[in-house]
Amino acid sequence: MALLFGMAVLATFAVFVFGWRLARADALEGWDVADIALLRDEAQRKRRVGILERIARRTSPQLAVVLGPRIIANLRRRIDLAGRPDGMTVDTFLQLLVKYIIVLGGAGVYMMILGRLVSALLLVAAGVIMPLSRLAGARRRRQTQIDADLPDFLDVLAVTVGAGIGFRSAMDRVSTRFTGPLREELTLTLHQLDVGVPRRSAFTQLRDRCDTDAMSSFVSALLQAEELGAPLGEALNSIARDSRREAAQSARQRAARMNPRVTLIVSVILVPPTLVLIGVGMFLGADIDFGSLLNG
Repeated sequence: MALLFGMAVLATFAVFVFGWRLARADALEGWDVADIALLRDEAQRKRRVGILERIARRTSPQLAVVLGPRIIANLRRRIDLAGRPDGMTVDTFLQLLVKYIIVLGGAGVYMMILGRLVSALLLVAAGVIMPLSRLAGARRRRQTQIDADLPDFLDVLAVTVGAGIGFRSAMDRVSTRFTGPLREELTLTLHQLDVGVPRRSAFTQLRDRCDTDAMSSFVSALLQAEELGAPLGEALNSIARDSRREAAQSARQRAARMNPRVTLIVSVILVPPTLVLIGVGMFLGADIDFGSLLNG
């Protein structure tokens, strides 16, 4: 009996010592540096998640069910055309939409309490419009950059193909000279060709992802030249000239649309101070004693 009691006391002491060492030891000892960095980044990310973020994450799946597959497919199409900014997906876009609705909807409820119904409706509508306008702006900037880079790409590609290099190798070599969305889309197309996607299907998807007139002309001419056996170099040079012509025309149209905006800004910002300055100058230059006039 005494032996069993002594063994129990010894086992208790051993467990206490083992637990004490675990409590005093470094929990990250023996971990790889990359694993430690990943764990700390994940912990910081979890700490940064606020109430609004948690609500958005829980609400976005239900919102996707309410919107239905047709609207979700349309949103996915818009995100793809915008170039998936900051790695945006349908889920992250719905989370962003929920945040805007909560914040601006709360302000709308406050306006409704104050009796400003129109302001409340505008705030609620802005909660839906602002995320969509962000996508639309990213899409316009992306398409503008693609249209600006495509003529130079086609010129270099035509020269490379004319030098006797294969079309696939020429595209790979020329695309590395560029940056931005055009390179990303061309790289994706080349990867599709590498994994066995048919050329027509890969370039058709490229046209759909870019959704620009210049890229549509390039893909159509490329596929037509492949079917008919026409010289590809001449077709590329012709498309490059047409793309530059369309880009110049688009620039002139944008400049024409900016003219009224510049006039409005000048009228609102510069004209009132100018009138005040002229009035003050006339007042000081007239040297009229208004005190004597008012006193009679």
